[in-house]
Amino acid sequence: MMKAAPNTVVKITYELRTEPNGAIKDAADKESPFSFLVGHNNVLEKFEANINGLIAGNQFSFILSPEDGYGEYDNQAVIELDKNVFAVNGQTQDDMLFVGNVVPLQDQHGNPFQGRIVAINNDKVTVDLNHPFAGKTLYFSGSVIEVREANPVEIEHGHVHEHGDHSHH
Repeated sequence: MMKAAPNTVVKITYELRTEPNGAIKDAADKESPFSFLVGHNNVLEKFEANINGLIAGNQFSFILSPEDGYGEYDNQAVIELDKNVFAVNGQTQDDMLFVGNVVPLQDQHGNPFQGRIVAINNDKVTVDLNHPFAGKTLYFSGSVIEVREANPVEIEHGHVHEHGDHSHH
């Protein structure tokens, strides 16, 4: 049996909770499992460390602190933007401006990122740029479905190509 190690592709099912017996916040099941290329920074470092060495059929359960997950919650990452930032061709996109919506943004270098709208007033929109799991302890449990050698193209590109998918992004 092949073990999860750098340059292998690991296919898993998992459930993620932010409290020991809390609601499931994210999951991948047997119908749509999660695959990743080990050793290429595609998942959290400590997540990968907990999967390393496992083989198909192994169960796993581990806890990541906020430091090992998505970092502490940063109050400085909650920002106010002018409503006109969300205008397209001079038209405010009111259908996307609602509390809880995740909106696409760009930094000053044009790099895309996302923010979650937390408040709206007359001409300002307050956006939280923290990862949704920032400041949260992450409780992962699941099982390894498959471990296989990555093919040379996957290793070169640094990510998994499932089902003959060779799109470049």
